[in-house]
Amino acid sequence: MKNRFLNCWKWWKRHNIRDQIFMSMLFLTVLAIGVLGTVSYHMEKATIEENYRQSYETMLKNSSKILDLKLNPIIDKARSILTDVKLCEVLERGQKDGEYEFTLEEQKALEKTLTNITFQEEAVSSVAVMDFYGHHFFLSNINKGGLSFYNYYKEHSFQDENWYKKTAANAGKEVFWGKGVLGGAEDTEEVVCFTKILNNPSTGFPMGCMVLNLSRRMLGESIVEGDEEYHTSVYMVVDEVQEGIPVYLNSGDANTKQLVSDYFSGSDKRYVFSSAQNETTGWSFVNAIAKNELSITSRYVRNVVFSLGGIIVVLSFFLARQISKSITKPLKQLEKVIYDVGEGERNISEEFDDSEVGMIGRKFKEMVNTNLELSERLMAVKLNEREAELLLLQAQINPHFLYNTLDSIYCVAIIHGDDQIAEMILALSNNFKLSLNNGEKYISVADSIRRIEEYMKLQNMRYQDRFELHVKVQPEIMESKIISFILQPFIENAMYHGLEPKLGKGSIWVAGKKEGENLVFEIRDDGVGIEDLSKIESGYGIRNVKERIQLNYGAEYGVTFESERGKGTTVRITIPEKVKGMGKSCID
Repeated sequence: MKNRFLNCWKWWKRHNIRDQIFMSMLFLTVLAIGVLGTVSYHMEKATIEENYRQSYETMLKNSSKILDLKLNPIIDKARSILTDVKLCEVLERGQKDGEYEFTLEEQKALEKTLTNITFQEEAVSSVAVMDFYGHHFFLSNINKGGLSFYNYYKEHSFQDENWYKKTAANAGKEVFWGKGVLGGAEDTEEVVCFTKILNNPSTGFPMGCMVLNLSRRMLGESIVEGDEEYHTSVYMVVDEVQEGIPVYLNSGDANTKQLVSDYFSGSDKRYVFSSAQNETTGWSFVNAIAKNELSITSRYVRNVVFSLGGIIVVLSFFLARQISKSITKPLKQLEKVIYDVGEGERNISEEFDDSEVGMIGRKFKEMVNTNLELSERLMAVKLNEREAELLLLQAQINPHFLYNTLDSIYCVAIIHGDDQIAEMILALSNNFKLSLNNGEKYISVADSIRRIEEYMKLQNMRYQDRFELHVKVQPEIMESKIISFILQPFIENAMYHGLEPKLGKGSIWVAGKKEGENLVFEIRDDGVGIEDLSKIESGYGIRNVKERIQLNYGAEYGVTFESERGKGTTVRITIPEKVKGMGKSCID
């Protein structure tokens, strides 16, 4: 090796300076073009893949939101059956009487209850309710609403199944499965399901179990597809726990098996994956596209760079001595631009001449500026999406229509002598009026407390007085103005995450006081507590309150959480007493 190097050096020294410059320029030109073309190709490829991933993650998050919009009404209806007194009586009787055969009247009552889920929700394929003595009540929504009802005794106990054990361990919350769990005729490849323990709302003890089958096509209908100019683009929904089997897949291509295998193994050699997790089901929306198709543009850039390099090499062969002088300046310029970009500089003001190297510099500058423009457009799109969501939420409520409708329902309830319904309608109307606040941005602490009390009145009507509300607010801050709708989301959160899964009754304490120049509110519950506070803090309602507090009052104000498993959760809200734009104080 050493001898070979010495021989090359001797051969080099035998040539004159002209030849040395010629060969040096030729060699360096070829080397520079090769390096620049390779770097440009890989940078362009990485940028395209990252922009694609970010763009599709946004669409997948929207798909997740659409699935939530489809699932939430179904989940609410499934939970609402626990308020059906007749259902609770039938299930409790089955536990007491063992293999007692239910009467036709009882079967009809059960059918009526379950029909509210199957008939009103198109996505529901079937629903089954089981007590712990083998009674199965199965209602199928087939043939476009044709209903069939079965009541049979099953020798095999479902309590021995793994799906039931996992459901029982989930403290009354829904558990989602990528396939049917009952093993019957309805458990085809066309359904997914969720299971739920049915706890008696009065005693808090389990009465039975619910299995609700959902049409798998609901997942496909939830997917928001982009500008599908890519032939290899594939969408799927996967259960990260059950690896290897997608819950939903919109492609039957021969390469699908390889694609699924690469995703679960974490391989990124063949495909670019974008994903967004759905918090309700725990499943992930995934998009995949072959890297070969995605890199077509970057390969074009590479080919252009190398083509230009070939031209430069040919020209340098004839004009090496002249080009050696003119090429020094643009090479130094290009070196400076590459260095600045590597150090984070994106506003490139360097101007290149019309030489071949200068053309490469202009292409590189154009590429960097284009990437910056794409990033700014992506940010603008995200801001526009957020603004559109807020405008949509504002446009969904017509106060006059709502008030008139509630007043009409209230009058009908009074005429028919149903005082409970009338009271619920009145509480709901008052709650909406306080929420809308005549379009005002700020609301008094007293009105905010009244809104909470009206909301708790509604919930206690629903849950048969399971919850107690204790309010202790200093009288001197009752007329203070705060931004609307910053207390109730935490009341709702305390009920949903803390008290609803808890056995028996629960309490919520709301305290408000003045500390220095600030107003401090504490919302505490004695519920089950939360181990991972990040799940609550990342929720849309809580995140919206935190953002509005910081936008209206400043980054130093906001919300803090404390929680202990089995003992409850405490929320502390700190805002200033004085508000910018409302004079010296937020007190009228």
